[in-house]
Amino acid sequence: MAEIRARGIIIKQSDYGEGHRMLTVFTEEYGIVKAVSYGVKKSKSKAAASSQFLCYGDFDFYKGVGKDIMTINNIDTLDGFYPVSEDIKKLSLCVYLADITYCILGMNNPDSRMLHLFLNSVYALAYRDEPMDKVKAVYELKMMSIGGYSPQLNACVSCGSNEVYAFDLLKGGSVCRACGGKYIVKLDKNLYRALDYIIYSDDKKMLSFNASDGLMKLLCKIAEQYVELQLDQKFSSLDYYKTMLTM
Repeated sequence: MAEIRARGIIIKQSDYGEGHRMLTVFTEEYGIVKAVSYGVKKSKSKAAASSQFLCYGDFDFYKGVGKDIMTINNIDTLDGFYPVSEDIKKLSLCVYLADITYCILGMNNPDSRMLHLFLNSVYALAYRDEPMDKVKAVYELKMMSIGGYSPQLNACVSCGSNEVYAFDLLKGGSVCRACGGKYIVKLDKNLYRALDYIIYSDDKKMLSFNASDGLMKLLCKIAEQYVELQLDQKFSSLDYYKTMLTM
């Protein structure tokens, strides 16, 4: 048996039994972990506000011997990112971003860079009022890049030729004319520069670029399809986010 204190953010929540809540917390020290917040749904519970999606703070966990799921004894909230919680579109986008993160990282794999990438993106939506499509595309590409799916831009991913002309979403990078596949997008200099900046820029400056409406629309399409094809998975949270955009 052990008591653990860790800083993290709640990236998933679900009902658990009578009056309880199962929380998935992305922590600095232990990666993504699961823990139960008992009695949190009761009307007089003081922990209700701190047991919500996107609550960021210091968590006191209790881990029993041989138990994969821990118990939350206390949460000292540092930020709730309430401007996001009050906007259904931004909130649904964050659910999708959390799903990508969980899919790439899995359980119990500490990754400080991924955690801060998620926190920076949520912060940008909450307090910097960055365009949602920009945050989404940049997060998708950046997370894929640091999660082991970084696109190759400078040479053809199939033959190594430097004469590249398109970006292949399935092959995972630039391709020459001879090697182009089914899922390709023509790679002009503006698209190349944007992809290069997003992938290789400092994480704190990943949103510090300008793009025309047309280029931003193309980046959004590429990033979304790249995630789906590389991870070979569709996300229901993405469908829900798109539904919210039409309302």
